[in-house]
Amino acid sequence: MSFPSRRVTLADVANASGVSIGTVSKALNNRGQLREDTRDRVLAAAHKLGFETLPAETSSGEVITIGLVTSDDIGRFSIPVMYGLEDSFGPDQASVLISNSRGDLVRERHCVETLASRNVDGIVVMTNHTGPRAPLPKTSVPIVYVMGQSSDPEDMSVVVDQVQGMLLALEHAANLGHQNIAYVAGPRQDYSARIRAQAVQEHAPTFGLTLVGERALYGNWSEAWGRQAAQMLRQRVEPVDMVLCGSDEIARGVADGLREANIVVPHDVSIIGFDNWAAAALNSRPALTTIDMNLEELGRAAGARVLEAITGNPRPGIDALPCQLIVRDST
Repeated sequence: MSFPSRRVTLADVANASGVSIGTVSKALNNRGQLREDTRDRVLAAAHKLGFETLPAETSSGEVITIGLVTSDDIGRFSIPVMYGLEDSFGPDQASVLISNSRGDLVRERHCVETLASRNVDGIVVMTNHTGPRAPLPKTSVPIVYVMGQSSDPEDMSVVVDQVQGMLLALEHAANLGHQNIAYVAGPRQDYSARIRAQAVQEHAPTFGLTLVGERALYGNWSEAWGRQAAQMLRQRVEPVDMVLCGSDEIARGVADGLREANIVVPHDVSIIGFDNWAAAALNSRPALTTIDMNLEELGRAAGARVLEAITGNPRPGIDALPCQLIVRDST
């Protein structure tokens, strides 16, 4: 008795050709600015793997419509994800409809049900809060969860590998010769704050680093907390030569607090943020070295999962995408 082989996905082609899922989508759809050798490499990998080109249109002949439900009021996270989502299709292949849940779970469910009733082809649900979340009721269209993964293993989720991001920060600290580090975190009840702090506490010794006080300093996601934390660190007996921060806002506050005490960054103390949010990272003095969550790539991966599901080949489970270290003047 024979069984049908698993369908080749965009992710398979991306791995085989050594490029991102978004680049595969552009190459297969002949979109975007790609080097000819890159496009040829992707096409060759797709042919070798037996990849079946996904249709740009639904069975009704209409352009694909994707609903994006987000809790991000200011677009700090949702706009890059939306750009990546749009990039996963050609400009005339799909349209994205945005609905804001305002962080209200009842409103989020209503948004999803409304979009499904309007016959969108797929829905991407994004929250500002990472970590496991309760799944939404099943609808007539596929749902992909972004940032916060569904607790149902049969759902499709695309998330940021936050632990890998913190390991990049620790590796950078060790490569610069630092030994004594501090970690200034967000609120303890927030999953992102805890998972990033736990990664630092667990893995710092692996890189030959000592975490002062042997624990993170928990506060909130604000520059004011960063300034307060800087004051607390100045009062400690233990020396600190690098401060890792749970967000760029916190890191900017730490930089301000150290500067007010005539401590020169990075000559006396280095600082690393997290998020690569331009409003904070580039406007900090000095500009922040930070961990970029690659949110556009997150959107592209979500688009690929949606498209696979639309064409009858859903791929349940969680994709954890890597972060990237962005080096600037604070280290």
